[in-house]
Amino acid sequence: MRNRAITLVAGSAPAALSTLLVLVISGLAMLGSETTQRTAAQMLVMGVICVGTYIFVGNSGVLSFGHVVFVAVGAYSTALMTMEPGLKRALLPDLPGWIVDLHLGMAAALPVAGLLALLVSVLCSPLVLRLDGMAAGIASLALLISVNVVIGNWDQVTRGSQGIVGIPADLTVGTALPWLIGAIVLALAYQVSASGFRLRASREDAVAAASLGVRVGRERTIALVISAFVCGIGGGLYAHFLGALTPGDVSLKLTLLALLMLIVGGLRSLSGAVIGTIFISVLAELLRRVEAGGDFGPIALAPHPGIEQVVLALTLLFTLLLRPGGITSGRELGHRLVRRSSRDVETARTEIVAAPEPG
Repeated sequence: MRNRAITLVAGSAPAALSTLLVLVISGLAMLGSETTQRTAAQMLVMGVICVGTYIFVGNSGVLSFGHVVFVAVGAYSTALMTMEPGLKRALLPDLPGWIVDLHLGMAAALPVAGLLALLVSVLCSPLVLRLDGMAAGIASLALLISVNVVIGNWDQVTRGSQGIVGIPADLTVGTALPWLIGAIVLALAYQVSASGFRLRASREDAVAAASLGVRVGRERTIALVISAFVCGIGGGLYAHFLGALTPGDVSLKLTLLALLMLIVGGLRSLSGAVIGTIFISVLAELLRRVEAGGDFGPIALAPHPGIEQVVLALTLLFTLLLRPGGITSGRELGHRLVRRSSRDVETARTEIVAAPEPG
């Protein structure tokens, strides 16, 4: 009973505080201009992708450059399911008839896209999860490059380098917000599960965990398929945010952005994934405006091309040098509350045991 109470508090506090933070930021953005709302929608999409990446990378400790593969699967599959049949028939005449005639709304297409990404992860897991450390990272990068080449040359389905156009660009803050909250809840549910605890044990010491009976490969596979499902949904949201897709939209650049958000926020905490997404999204938007130049009240700035990439790279460098654990230092929001609650539960248990028997 004591362990259940502690686990409940430990699981609910980060989810509640992370969700509250996202709700506050989204609410403030909805009161702003159209540009501000679009920036917030992009932040929410990146939040889903970042949380999905965290489910595997944060819990396993295995750095993966290949999660954009699942984003790409979700993005292209959602695009093909939500485009108008007439437009698909004109742009992709070689598509099978049942795909051409298939037409779903975004809410129905996103879970299907997540399941397709999950299926791809099941097929890829034996190739990647047999490796560890740097070898696993290099293998996942090779997988990303291979899939990106396939996307760039599969003219019958993706239109190759020409890309797919005509995707409904109907993503708003209100439609993206529930998906990010759902991703946070799913990540917390896995994090406090027995499988999540076993995977984090292997993250700290894989040999010791294996000697205690933890099947490291199996636990990593479970985390990978859940992570792929969330990233697939994030890819579908990404497609509806852009309104068009090219191979460059789901390339190494997107991978590095997601990892930057994770590392700056805190690679080993779900709260870090959320905070890192918000921090980097706001910083990148400010840098884009400085890069474009213009008048900011009484201050007139000349254009500064390339400043966004330079500052983001320096942000990553200084984070690794000065605060390797990220903004959250690998801790969850509300960790003090969790510690205090666990002490209260232990104190109550001690008092009950020490109390004299009636009569």
